Amino acid sequence: MYRVRGLLLTLMALALLLGACRTNTAREDATNNAPEAAPAVDPNTPQFDPGDSWNLAASPLKGAPNGLVTIVAFSDFECPFCSRVNPTIEQIMTTPEFEGKVRVIFKQNPLPFHSHANLAAQAALAANAQGKFWEMHDLLFANQRALERTNLDSYAQQLGLDMTAFAAALDGNTFGPAIQADLDLGSRLGIRGTPNFMINGRQVTGARPFDDFASIIREEITAMQGLIDGGKTVGEAYGERLAAAAAAAPPAAAPQAAQPRPAEPDPNAELYVPVGASPVLGPNDALVTVVVFSEFQCPFCGRVEPTLAQLRTDYGNDVRIVFKHNPLPFHDRAMPAARAAIAAQNQGKFWEMHDLMFQNQQALTDENFTAWASQLGLDINRFNADMAAEATTARIAEDQALATRLAARGTPHFFINGYRLRGAQPVDRFKSVVDERLTEARNLVTAGTARAGVYDALQADAVRGEAPMLAAAPAAAPAAPAAPAAPVNINIGDAPSQGPADARATIVIWTDYQCPFCSRFENNLRTALEGVADRVRVVVKMYPLSFHQNAHLAAEAALAAKAQGKFWEMHALMFENQQNLTRPDLERYAEQVGLNMEAFRAALDNHTYAAAVDAEMAEGTAVGVTGTPAWYINGVKFGGARPPEQIRAEFDRVLAGN
Repeated sequence: MYRVRGLLLTLMALALLLGACRTNTAREDATNNAPEAAPAVDPNTPQFDPGDSWNLAASPLKGAPNGLVTIVAFSDFECPFCSRVNPTIEQIMTTPEFEGKVRVIFKQNPLPFHSHANLAAQAALAANAQGKFWEMHDLLFANQRALERTNLDSYAQQLGLDMTAFAAALDGNTFGPAIQADLDLGSRLGIRGTPNFMINGRQVTGARPFDDFASIIREEITAMQGLIDGGKTVGEAYGERLAAAAAAAPPAAAPQAAQPRPAEPDPNAELYVPVGASPVLGPNDALVTVVVFSEFQCPFCGRVEPTLAQLRTDYGNDVRIVFKHNPLPFHDRAMPAARAAIAAQNQGKFWEMHDLMFQNQQALTDENFTAWASQLGLDINRFNADMAAEATTARIAEDQALATRLAARGTPHFFINGYRLRGAQPVDRFKSVVDERLTEARNLVTAGTARAGVYDALQADAVRGEAPMLAAAPAAAPAAPAAPAAPVNINIGDAPSQGPADARATIVIWTDYQCPFCSRFENNLRTALEGVADRVRVVVKMYPLSFHQNAHLAAEAALAAKAQGKFWEMHALMFENQQNLTRPDLERYAEQVGLNMEAFRAALDNHTYAAAVDAEMAEGTAVGVTGTPAWYINGVKFGGARPPEQIRAEFDRVLAGN
């Protein structure tokens, strides 16, 4: 237990002589002794736990500097759920009941799959160094789709920051260590995602409603006031509440045994990569062919474009670029952009459209596609028809199938005369591979091969079929078989369900309509249910992941369809069309299943079911859901897109009474 001592005796005496206000006067009169004076505390200087174990003094603060309740928010400027919960935090700060009693501390927790989040965090701390953190905080959250460096500079100028200092901070990674310190703290505290809050040490995850926060805040105000009435300072009381929260927290899960590292493609293998009907930039008799698997919403794909342009400048007619489409499922505008590019290609304007889309990665809307097509002088009717054509779908699918065969698992991914190079590498790394391949090609020309036949000659000996893989690295130590998890209680409530309510086996699935593994699991589940569907109850709950930009609205659409008795029809349609889950797509599916469109549109406009989706996410988190698909059979947790036979084995075990 910590205790702060009183003022020096001389100051106490002076206070008495000046008639300073005193407490417990009756006790003083009885003993004729002055009481111990209250500690000299500047009300504008925040007190934290003794020693400030979470380094809160270094973090941005708003609210009452010495409020009884400290909300430490771990957040990410690119996370849509963080943005969604901000109004709730503001509501807490402005509620009369909590006025002067709550302070909010902001901790950076940029997630690795948000490509702009770390730089945005640095911009926020650079603004903080100039006294403008919360103003920058608000601008960043108001413009989550525009967090490029140029955008950040624009916001800094808008706030009147010293731009030389701001640019130096971002260029020099000045606040990188501070961000890493916040990440390390979050890791120690068990922070696994955003938004995540510690209310006097008590963890609250997700974009919860106001009442969830308010109930904890009230409890903490009462507890803190009791400690302060007993003689503690705010800092001491806060330290005790942190200790109490830590003691009450469930024990951390034991670390999992080391897993084998997945097999990796052999980087020395020369692979067969056909050019086909793909767009080509450069002469057909180029000695080096660079095939790039790319997509228009990927920031790393955009970043490597100047490097590819540099290669063409430096090598001239010796290099050509071939573009293959691989729109990733978590980039909601990547697939429509690929369609627009192919529609432009059909009219001889692929590279022009390609350049426009990479120059405007934050504005890949259908309206802009049409505007750019008009700007390029395309036939708009043909352009729109080609965007929607099955032939366009087939061309993208063909490219993606090739990417799968080549184990090109992300973007950008390159094959230079059949040799793999991954990621937005610096130009010198490309040149080292190009130079090696160029020497090989020139030797063929010297031996009599025509320049136009060089690529085919090199590809004649290339590996066809699946890319050869290196052996997977073994685990550090064999793991003991995992014991079955203890079942948890799950409230089915009014969640959508199929099958008898009194079924011996009930499977509850937390899902995300934009998650490719959820779609795969859905198909595997239907196979596993064959022959036992009349004895199994299937329940679906929502868990849209933050990096799937259309997933939350799709979940709301599913519940809006449920309200009209058409959940399963909408559920199936959305999984069948995972690449197309924008608002117009959802309305099209609603019409297709026969919903009342006025009611459906109103539900999406007003986000009628947003709170229900968030509540199901919170419920999932509470029972241990950390990703999708997560599924529980009679309360026992499983997960992942397991094959049908494994799912069926679990059903058979439960149905047999085991």
